[in-house]
Amino acid sequence: MNVSQFFKLEIKRNLNLALFLSIGFAFLFGGAIVYSIYQMDGPFQPRNVSGLYAGIATVALGVYCSKIVIADLHYGTIYLLFTSARDRIVFLVSRVLVISIVSFMFGLGCAALLYVNHALNGQPFSAGDVGNAVLQYVLFGVFFTLLFQVISMVYQKVMQLLILSLVTILVLPGLLGIVFQVEAIPEFVKDFVAYAPIYSLPNQLPFLALDGMEMTLTAVVSLLLFVFAFKRLPKIDY
Repeated sequence: MNVSQFFKLEIKRNLNLALFLSIGFAFLFGGAIVYSIYQMDGPFQPRNVSGLYAGIATVALGVYCSKIVIADLHYGTIYLLFTSARDRIVFLVSRVLVISIVSFMFGLGCAALLYVNHALNGQPFSAGDVGNAVLQYVLFGVFFTLLFQVISMVYQKVMQLLILSLVTILVLPGLLGIVFQVEAIPEFVKDFVAYAPIYSLPNQLPFLALDGMEMTLTAVVSLLLFVFAFKRLPKIDY
């Protein structure tokens, strides 16, 4: 199979009703803040709007990041798809492209909600907000998908992988946050944790607050994960 065929297969499997319902539910959930601003004239700001949207969106996108990897192990399709080293590389590339599209749609949903808030409540909004939302959601989706892909290369228990993925996105950032409350921990360790994508993405994405350094580090780490998977995937015994 070529890139086009793999890409179409992934699109059919992942751009489905569940995806649009997830984005729609996140939009409605965030819309509650927009409505409260309209009715009570505050005190919420656009960061609260994007934050409430992310309350659903980050969980849903995180599930997609793990599901896109785990589904093939669960249904055994990975053994049919990975018949050659070339197919594995094509599959990896198409997977990154598809999760980028899924993440792009979540980012657009957030940007659309911010625009509704601007139109209804007159709060700040710019074209940069659209780019910022899309970029940060894409970084989130690509990083965690590649992370789970690499993990699945060494550990292939489906249920445990699903639990691990949810813990990684929902629980681990909170546990890592304890580091900042312990005075005895050196500052360089705290800085390392603060900028690590596994901590910064789940904590900063809800408020679209990733700074340039955090986004750069996320992109670099994602690239390293991709290179590792690119080199190792053809050699893994599935």
